[in-house]
Amino acid sequence: MFSCDPGYELVGTLWATCRENGSYDQDIPTCQLICSTWWRGQNCQHLSASALGGISAAAALVVIVVIFIAIIVLLKMRGTGPKYSPVHGQLTFSAMGELRADAPPKPQLTLFEVDPARLEICEKIGRGAFGVVSRALLHLDNETTREVAVKTFSASSEEEDKLSFLQEIRAVVDLGTHDNLLGLIGCCTLVGDLMYLITEFMPHGDLKSFLGKCRDFKQKNPYVQVAVEGYYKSSNRIYKFQEKEMYKVSLQIAKGMDHIAKADYIHGDLAARNVLVGDNLQVKISDFGLADHIYSRGYRRQDRLRKIPWKWMAPERLTDGERYTSQSDVWSFGVMLYEIATLGGSPYPDVPTADLPVQLKNGYRMPQPADCPQPLYDLMLQCWRLDPEDRPFFHRLATELEKLFNDEVDLVEKETSV
Repeated sequence: MFSCDPGYELVGTLWATCRENGSYDQDIPTCQLICSTWWRGQNCQHLSASALGGISAAAALVVIVVIFIAIIVLLKMRGTGPKYSPVHGQLTFSAMGELRADAPPKPQLTLFEVDPARLEICEKIGRGAFGVVSRALLHLDNETTREVAVKTFSASSEEEDKLSFLQEIRAVVDLGTHDNLLGLIGCCTLVGDLMYLITEFMPHGDLKSFLGKCRDFKQKNPYVQVAVEGYYKSSNRIYKFQEKEMYKVSLQIAKGMDHIAKADYIHGDLAARNVLVGDNLQVKISDFGLADHIYSRGYRRQDRLRKIPWKWMAPERLTDGERYTSQSDVWSFGVMLYEIATLGGSPYPDVPTADLPVQLKNGYRMPQPADCPQPLYDLMLQCWRLDPEDRPFFHRLATELEKLFNDEVDLVEKETSV
């Protein structure tokens, strides 16, 4: 009689008779590993037929469920009619897909739409190349209102301009929030032919116009010293723009541009006209219609570049067209420092625009303005180095300006305490 160790089963006959020649009258049985329910074979290495059938059925069920869920999600995404996001103050955006000139613009913005019925358009506060900018009230879900600015793009705008509008939204979404970047509230693109861009409202307008008011205020009050705070009316105090204020504004812009550069973006149109002024002299960079991601930049028509005044453009942009980097923004930042130091003065006042590329290549740089602090002019000259690689990065400019600002604050405090 044959038997197997525990865990094995006998395969073959249980009994056999031994012949005189030493052989058995039947085949000798073997011991085989006892397999669990789902396995078979001598070493339990094969799935049983019942197991294979069960797995196939389960896989088919999973596929059916996935297809069903995908259909439901697709139907919800497609839907019918405009889709509006509930407004709870400032919206939070997720990343968009690539914007394409050959794609219908409106469906690409549905995630950011605000119902235009929530907007109460007030007075016009500016005019741009594609339409007007108005102050407006945005009615929120909690029955309160928020003061906003609405940039309107008219139906007569060209397709290239509409793409710039879409690119501006994309840039603001990619760049995220920063204290010195103008925040996007939402947009309206699904009703009629008009397109609205809704942003934060900055009560003191653009920096160039603001600097002009500071210049007028200074001319009317030439002998008033900074320490005599009680002299100023509260409504005019913000226009008292001296060395400390120069550094304060320049520092904020450098911080905002550092954020843009670290996000691998190029602003492309940095100038005082594209910086907005809020209360307490807080400034925010705006107008991202020409902003461009370094690693996704493709061909651009030259008429896009002609919309930028040459006097703010770096030499490499004037001579090589499209070949520029964030260091080209550094050059423009230097020109804007000149605007700040001259309280809104026009750069290169004595150089015809047509002669500017040759003059810059030959080494001409604007002289130091009359009331410009020497450290600020030194930063301008660093920004205007011909080789982009020799110009300082924005983070170093911000560090230098922060030190200059803090030193000036300490000096003013000492003077006022005497």
